[in-house]
Amino acid sequence: MPALPQGNHQFGSNGFWSKNRDDVSYHRLHKFWCELSPQARQELLRIDKQTLFEHARKNMYCSRCNGLLLEGFLQIVTYGKSLQQDGAGAHFPCSRPGGLKNQNNGGSSVGNVVQDEIQDPTVHPWGGLTTTREGSLTLMDCYLYSKSLKGMQIVFDGARARERERELLYPDACGGGGRGWISQGIVSYGRGHGTRETCALHTARLSCDTLVDFWSALGEETRQSLLRMKEEDFIERLMYRFDSKRFCRDCRRNVIREFKELKELKRMRREPRCTSWFCVADTAFQYEVSDDSIQADWRQTFADTVGSYHHFEWAVGTTEGKSDILEFENVGMNGCAQVNGLDLGDLSACFITLRAWKLDGRCTELSVKAHALKGQRCVHCRLIVGDGYVTITKGESIRRFFEHAEEAEEEEDDDLMDEDGNELDGECSRPQKHAKSPELAREFLLDAATVEKAFREGTARQNAHSIFVCLALKLLEERVHVACKEIITLEKQEQAFGIK
Repeated sequence: MPALPQGNHQFGSNGFWSKNRDDVSYHRLHKFWCELSPQARQELLRIDKQTLFEHARKNMYCSRCNGLLLEGFLQIVTYGKSLQQDGAGAHFPCSRPGGLKNQNNGGSSVGNVVQDEIQDPTVHPWGGLTTTREGSLTLMDCYLYSKSLKGMQIVFDGARARERERELLYPDACGGGGRGWISQGIVSYGRGHGTRETCALHTARLSCDTLVDFWSALGEETRQSLLRMKEEDFIERLMYRFDSKRFCRDCRRNVIREFKELKELKRMRREPRCTSWFCVADTAFQYEVSDDSIQADWRQTFADTVGSYHHFEWAVGTTEGKSDILEFENVGMNGCAQVNGLDLGDLSACFITLRAWKLDGRCTELSVKAHALKGQRCVHCRLIVGDGYVTITKGESIRRFFEHAEEAEEEEDDDLMDEDGNELDGECSRPQKHAKSPELAREFLLDAATVEKAFREGTARQNAHSIFVCLALKLLEERVHVACKEIITLEKQEQAFGIK
């Protein structure tokens, strides 16, 4: 989230902190706060998961934003537990000791020394929120136990500033009383999401400059989370791209096969030895190819050779099974081989063939392919599939990452239009950049991941994070206000009873 404006928060005019409010004066609110014990503050400033999501449902957020809000709750619970284990000082230090002490060990997840000098909550990842040991939302101790209202005033005014900026950044997204949410009657809105009801943020396009600005304002942990998506979400996006590009059955199979290969590499903890010259994706045995040398290692493939094999031969060619680059060479029982002094810079691909000759004269032949990258980065360096997630790296620069996403998005739009700019129907077909080779299939996977992360998931998560923080702080603010009004009403009743 881009940095929020850091103005003077004193007596925020949009909240109940204003001195001019009719029902509760600032002076009366300050008196109420100062008279609260630490235990009373802990009980008052606490929101459980059920209460939070009951209010979220009332706001009619779209299905995807609701899911992101739930993820946000799980994330802040994890964050709170880390503070309980490590202490708040390492994460969000307060400046000098003083004020109230936290006497209740069941309180929030920060230390029990309270601060007079309040820190700016806009630099805190959760706007000043944390969790109790029971998993309820509350405020950091340096706000919860401050001597005056200043701490809470800064937190709640900061939440309003965050919400104003969120509405400017995401005008058509969830968060503004349901604005931008798709009604059940419009089931086709939002390309690639079928009948799922989503707000415009999940489908709208953002400029590269806007995305780079977003990225620049994020912490490293947030950046890493934005480059990862759940596997089922990625598969859903993949199916849409199959349909939009009118992929044939064979091309679909090629892409799915490469996707499974990437998952298998992660499961087996085998990283391909790709270089800046060649991508080496096959898994029959390990190999590495540069512009002038080739290495091959089949020891893991043929682990038990004693008493079974007589010798190994290997060769290199421009097509599968050929030996026009390196003639077949007998390497005996060695489990690896290497050749230098080659000139491979102008090739589009080369193939390494291995023959394993058994003692009975039978031969097992394996072949692997090295695909020339021609200055491009290898997909294996960019896309990681495993553990239920698809993770993409930003590449050489974040701007190039977003530019690549924009190119893929424009190509996707072109697939849906004819030369005159008319939308193509399902019966129309024309030559496509399909996935007839493993290399194109892997490139297709990368494009799908890049577009989804750059234009959808990242910005949606940022919006949901701001919604979560602002909604939780608004509920906490209302609890303080309501409790103060109840005390005032009770005092008035007691005074009236005393007069009588």
